[in-house]
Amino acid sequence: MNPILQQAPSNDETLSSAAEFFRTFGIAELFNRSAGKGKGIPAVRILQFLFALVFLRKTFFEMMRENSLPWGKDTFYRFLSESRINWRRFLLVLAKRLLDTFFLPLTVERRDRVLVLDDSAYSRNRSKKVELLSKCYDHCDHRHFRGFRMLSLGWSDGRSFLPLAFSLLGSAKEENRLFGARETDGRTRGAHRRKEAVMKTPEAALVLLDAVLSNGMKADFLLFDSWFATNQFLHSVHRKGVHSIAMVKDFNSMQFLVGREDGTKKRMKLSGLYGKVNSVFGKKDILGSVLVEVDNGKNSPEPPLPVKVVFVRNRKSGAKREWLAILCTDTSVPDEEVVRIYGKRWSIEVFFKACKSVLRLSKEFQTRSYDSMVAHTSIVFLRYMMLSFELRRSEDDRAYGEIFCRCCEELEDISFVASLALLLEMLKSAVQAGIAMTEAILERMFTEFVRKTPGFLRNKIGVLAAFSMS
Repeated sequence: MNPILQQAPSNDETLSSAAEFFRTFGIAELFNRSAGKGKGIPAVRILQFLFALVFLRKTFFEMMRENSLPWGKDTFYRFLSESRINWRRFLLVLAKRLLDTFFLPLTVERRDRVLVLDDSAYSRNRSKKVELLSKCYDHCDHRHFRGFRMLSLGWSDGRSFLPLAFSLLGSAKEENRLFGARETDGRTRGAHRRKEAVMKTPEAALVLLDAVLSNGMKADFLLFDSWFATNQFLHSVHRKGVHSIAMVKDFNSMQFLVGREDGTKKRMKLSGLYGKVNSVFGKKDILGSVLVEVDNGKNSPEPPLPVKVVFVRNRKSGAKREWLAILCTDTSVPDEEVVRIYGKRWSIEVFFKACKSVLRLSKEFQTRSYDSMVAHTSIVFLRYMMLSFELRRSEDDRAYGEIFCRCCEELEDISFVASLALLLEMLKSAVQAGIAMTEAILERMFTEFVRKTPGFLRNKIGVLAAFSMS
């Protein structure tokens, strides 16, 4: 094991916890399987050093200027640029081990486990010659930027979030790519990653979903926002045996089939569908729901998919016509449960915020290699896995052992009220500013995540300087 982790001083709780995390889940063994054998310094030792950097509160470049790196800088860049390392397999196998041995035993079978899909801006605005650098659109800030979109898939049980897999997507349109990819052996892992990087977003999302499901990780629902909610994507996910819950907006591309009295079906947009709502008596927040169908295109031989659309009122503004719509492909789920389960999606927003604000995503190395960016992002995901583990262990009494697991109460899942509050906040901001999510909302969610993180971790990653903890 790397001396930085192995010989951590007894008073340095953070590095000791990092070392324990590596030992408990056999991370060195798992990484060696994915990295293969090599000459020189063992790759796992380099991984351990880079993993610990953020907890040392020093950047790679600071240590390079101080001549305090254990090996030359070229050693690290060769490691990051190694195209043969299967980073996705490493993260998936580790996540499966974390789930099977730690997270799942803490929750009962009846609790809903979900997969959460979303993308976030991976900015490289100052770069010019980065592999597959593209002109991308940030649909949250409504602006273009240089870089990639980090398409991510994670797991949540309503209390913890665990990142599973990702893909750094450039533009599928060649004219929007600002720099090309270097020549690589088509048989290598790096070549496959570069092909995936220029896929359309729905295609890449299905690749991630296939990878997760084939690794034996099961979930009751896949959650995603309106940017992925298309007829074709809903059908593709359903064919894989997973139900979807998604936010839907009044787009022309999203069409619903509504039955007529004569047995025919009429195509309607979401705004027209709102007039068909079956109101729920005594419910102030949920306007009601409607059962409809979505097809896979006008000429598709595939039968339409039955879905439920739940409409939620914006009670705060006082306007009667302001609403949100959530779609669920499992029509047996009650309206309140659809809203509650969808509330678990916000955990991925906290994850993105933590990666960028605390874990140095896209800021730690300024490399031009696409493989290097994948390696760096994988290390950031690994750091967040440890944070999720420590957070759950510190707040869940059932994590102390079998006797505690049997005697202590299970941690509460996200409540309907909490889910509804998130939705109403989002709607309010959307009406006022024309965006789906404000920075203020993300700050509040992220601050709550950080507040519950063990103090020694907060101190080491330096978040107390940026966030006020109550």
